[in-house]
Amino acid sequence: MDAKKLHRLFYDKLNTSVWLNENDEECKESEIKYHYCGLQEEFKKDFVQQTIEEYFSEDELYLIITSGNSSLVSTATISSEIGKFLHKKEIGVMNKSLTKVMFFNVIGVFEKGIIKEYPKSRSKLNGIPLNVGFHANKVEKSTRRISGIVREPFKKLENELSNDYGCCMEYLWIGLELVSSHSAFPFRFQKRVNIDSGIGGKDYYYNVGHYSIMPDFEKLKTLSDESVLEYVLTLIFNSTEILVKKKKRLGNFNAEQFRLDFKKICNDEFGCFIQ
Repeated sequence: MDAKKLHRLFYDKLNTSVWLNENDEECKESEIKYHYCGLQEEFKKDFVQQTIEEYFSEDELYLIITSGNSSLVSTATISSEIGKFLHKKEIGVMNKSLTKVMFFNVIGVFEKGIIKEYPKSRSKLNGIPLNVGFHANKVEKSTRRISGIVREPFKKLENELSNDYGCCMEYLWIGLELVSSHSAFPFRFQKRVNIDSGIGGKDYYYNVGHYSIMPDFEKLKTLSDESVLEYVLTLIFNSTEILVKKKKRLGNFNAEQFRLDFKKICNDEFGCFIQ
């Protein structure tokens, strides 16, 4: 494999890797164990060599430096090569079976990871409740209060609408655009959605339906806090008509029941009487 292809392959695999804690167990980002190895004269060559040999237990490993300098090298000499370049470049190490990685940062620390393989699609299991998310995270000065007003009701709705409505959709995300320069995006159904989570990899969500809606910004300025919630919930409810239109494409999603449940929650929990 030439250097350019190897370099690209490593970073593709890096995006699907999970990182390890101090016990070499898979962990969340806040628990990743970062090992200090130093730079240049302070580079801990013996420590790095021992760690690599214990972690990979292979005679040859892929060493990834740049798109023009990446290759299969002898494990016995790999720490010397890392020490030459680490103060200038981020460096990766990966085994030939593409199951493990190490990533060295230019500040002189490294982490160990396991490469995960994620299918491009999967079928939704019967009886699994729909995971609903309402989002109003991006705001401007004039709409900051709107986000605060809807935050807790949105959480309540998400919990109450966690039901099995049939079909192939596992996630439904509806965004409320609160930045006037933004535009609403139409309904999309995607078999897999990748969400970047930094150098720790990506989060993968399957069978996702998502879209966003735009409020009337001038009208929002005139509404009291008490009226804002009813206006927003009514706007969202009306937008869910798209789910009725798309129900066959979504494997006969029970959009009518979803809308009935949405309306009932709004009426019973928030006193918002949606017509």
